[in-house]
Amino acid sequence: MQATYHFHGDLSRLLRRRWRGDNPIIAPVSRAASIKDVIEAFGLPHTEVHAITCNGRPVDFSWPVRASQHFDILPAAAPWDLTLPTLLRPTPLNSLKFIVDVNVGRLARYLRMAGFDTLYHPSWKDRDILQALSLEQRLLLSRNLDLLKRKQVVFGRAIRANSPPEQLREVLDLFGIAALPHPLSRCLECNALLDPVPKADILHRLEPLTIRYFDTFCICRHCDKIYWTGSHVDRMRQVLTG
Repeated sequence: MQATYHFHGDLSRLLRRRWRGDNPIIAPVSRAASIKDVIEAFGLPHTEVHAITCNGRPVDFSWPVRASQHFDILPAAAPWDLTLPTLLRPTPLNSLKFIVDVNVGRLARYLRMAGFDTLYHPSWKDRDILQALSLEQRLLLSRNLDLLKRKQVVFGRAIRANSPPEQLREVLDLFGIAALPHPLSRCLECNALLDPVPKADILHRLEPLTIRYFDTFCICRHCDKIYWTGSHVDRMRQVLTG
């Protein structure tokens, strides 16, 4: 009374330690369970699974596991277009928008720098993120596998890379983004879109050297932070272009 599970791509690295050396995994079928339940019992969040076949037939997460079945569990293939319905996620997202948890918190600034709508706050707990997702579905970026297993999380990604620039590149590669449509258009602190502002309107807030060398400015109407195209912008562009 056994079933076989073959985890493709890099999915096996996210399994519980005891299962990482076996692929495919042959395990007893000891209870009634869906394939989603079994996959997550091995340690892999459902967010990392983008197709499942049972004996060669595509199935959804609710498929009941029975003896002698062979499952192939496949990861996302780049470029992932999450605006298209699939068997596992029949209700797609309208656009690519993110929510980031604290264990990859620095990634949020890089995504905002790249122009992506990205929710993040360092004080948020898991319950705050799940509440936000109940109000508006976004793609959750995290390294917390238990959080990614929660049923409220429909779209997510377990971030593999370590440094924020590498994490940004991982996200861009996953979605096949070669050119950024609106870089440096969002506030790095609060995510709001920036507006151009005349230099004369903010002159009283600028340092003398800034007044002397820069003429083009933007402002965040939400948190009132001012931005200009200083040397930090060149460094940002270097990061964004990889």
